[in-house]
Amino acid sequence: MATVTADYQDRKRVVFNTRGREFINVRETAPDGGPTDFSSVELLLIALGNCTLGALLNHELLTDAPVSRAYATLDAQMAKFPTRVEHITVDIELEVGDPDLMQHYETLSVDSCTCPLCNTLAGKITTTLKMNVVPAAVT
Repeated sequence: MATVTADYQDRKRVVFNTRGREFINVRETAPDGGPTDFSSVELLLIALGNCTLGALLNHELLTDAPVSRAYATLDAQMAKFPTRVEHITVDIELEVGDPDLMQHYETLSVDSCTCPLCNTLAGKITTTLKMNVVPAAVT
């Protein structure tokens, strides 16, 4: 079970704590009109990116595979009344060194959204995997 405490201090910051670790998110307004640190939706996308890339790279097909790049772009489409995340698009770019992994592209594509957050938000997320083979650099 995961437990996080959130302590809103002085109407300026939220101090998150879990397992003896602390993260501070400043909630003041920045010159651009947005929050100084991360918005709540950005924090959701950060958590989803962490979960998605972590689960994908820990996939049995990729655990020991040479992966030179794993990059995700996450985008939230918002709705109003009530304000909410309507849909999330996750585009993942994966560069691998083993050409045999291309035979498993379909499996990896389907499994790219099997982390706990993807499973929780099922129906609200579209994940696209782009996988390329990049030969290892010759030294």
